[in-house]
Amino acid sequence: MRKLWTGNDLVLMSMLRSELDARGITFSMRNEALLIGMGELQPTDICPELWITEDSRFSEAAEILRDLRSEGRTG
Repeated sequence: MRKLWTGNDLVLMSMLRSELDARGITFSMRNEALLIGMGELQPTDICPELWITEDSRFSEAAEILRDLRSEGRTG
């Protein structure tokens, strides 16, 4: 299992999850529920993380993330 992404861009997170689902790439989310603590907890403690379950698909997932960022589909 490898961490692909961490951050507070919820639009990017949503689009990334959708693309990974569509391609059958399994992933796990961490810290997602901690967003409700925003303003009371340290930002570095509450950022959601997306982990790719299968190491063999990590490169494919990283390419999807690069494509989403380069297309300017996020704010």
